[in-house]
Amino acid sequence: MSSSSDSKIKSLQDSGLVDWSVLSEIIQMDEDEEDFSQQLFETFVNQVNDTFKEINHYLKTKDLDNLSKTGHFLKGSAAALGLTLISQQCERIQNYGHKINFDNFDIRDVDREKIKDVEEDGVETNENGKNKYEDKENNITKDSITKDNKKDDEFSILDQSSDEYWILLIKDALAKAKSGFISTKKALDDYFETE
Repeated sequence: MSSSSDSKIKSLQDSGLVDWSVLSEIIQMDEDEEDFSQQLFETFVNQVNDTFKEINHYLKTKDLDNLSKTGHFLKGSAAALGLTLISQQCERIQNYGHKINFDNFDIRDVDREKIKDVEEDGVETNENGKNKYEDKENNITKDSITKDNKKDDEFSILDQSSDEYWILLIKDALAKAKSGFISTKKALDDYFETE
């Protein structure tokens, strides 16, 4: 194995985006069929974009049952490929669709700016090649601090009996899943040396 290959593997392992033990098993299948793993991930990319569109539709219609089912579907696909960050966020979507706050997520931790963009279909990047969710993480202003204080008041009136509470948590998970998808795709593109 070359040092370049070792470096790519180490980078993926250190990223926290993938479970290397699962991913390496898939990559080993390339020995039987050339580029099998890369084709599998390209199929997943298409599946993710389609599934995010479905999730956005179900968010608009506030269909918690189908949000849960769709989150479960994408969670399973991501986990089977070792894509841990995406799988974790889809698990949140799945459970929140059943009105189960399994991770004790505090609604006041929802990033209002990130969830505004979540209803857009698919996953997009800005002109710098960064995904818009990552950009917003690093943009702290006086306005955002003031908004955070208002957010506490606004979100505190929602309770777990309200569908809107669960929709808000699902939007947070979807924003994080989209951000994780872009980061994971970039890491895998680097690994497979694709664009």
